[in-house]
Amino acid sequence: MPPNVAYGYFGSLTRMAVASWQEANGITPAVGFFGPISRAVIVSQIGSVVTSSITSTSSTFPVSVSVPAELFSNAETDAPTAPGMKAGRVMLFRAFPFEVRPGDPITLDGSGFSRTLNKVYFNGDSPDIATSTDGVTLEVSVPARLAEGEYKLTVSNVWGSSENPSITVLIKVTNSPHAAPTIESASIAADDTITLVGSGFTSANNIITTLGNSSHPISASGDTLIFRVADLSMYNETRAFTLGKYQEVLWIYVQNEHGANKEPYQLEITI
Repeated sequence: MPPNVAYGYFGSLTRMAVASWQEANGITPAVGFFGPISRAVIVSQIGSVVTSSITSTSSTFPVSVSVPAELFSNAETDAPTAPGMKAGRVMLFRAFPFEVRPGDPITLDGSGFSRTLNKVYFNGDSPDIATSTDGVTLEVSVPARLAEGEYKLTVSNVWGSSENPSITVLIKVTNSPHAAPTIESASIAADDTITLVGSGFTSANNIITTLGNSSHPISASGDTLIFRVADLSMYNETRAFTLGKYQEVLWIYVQNEHGANKEPYQLEITI
């Protein structure tokens, strides 16, 4: 997998961003561990967000944005209204599934999507139009004209473009797609060994969690993957802060050459 690709999991780029946010908000230690202190701070911030200018009131989560009227005559009715979105900024976080056939549907996760006029580009090619009911997801079909290969996705609308030099969102178009990994169950033993049972595992799987990543790819044994919590990249520095007294929900993703599981598996642990 190329670096700096957004697959929707809590990886090193996300952890660095969280650590930067923690430092700016006086949270110590600022190590990127999104625990109860950080959650309390962000809840208080969300509750105090103030917006202005054009306001959509068609849902219980009104969002306000400033848009030149000459650019979009019905901006008020087309403004996304999803909770937690970045108003007035188009962002693309992830495309799922990663491997698809020409003509297959994909789901794009992001922010700032228009209800009616989103242009989805595949390697900058002539765009397809997509709609969004919530401002944070788009359903679009991969153009049947695309040849096999990897394609960079971008989304643009009246609010702007998702183009970002630091993060690339890709899909792989192939006539023989493989399903992304799926975690069906997880358990933790007394020695902090976690066993994952699922499908789509390969000989080189990266474990991505809210406590960091595995130090090296892990080979699956059939439908089973085993790793130790203590081997995750942020375990030691987090444990030095929590001292084994925190109950935390560990979000787990498995990433390999076929993509990553769409939703994190959530396992409660003590750290």
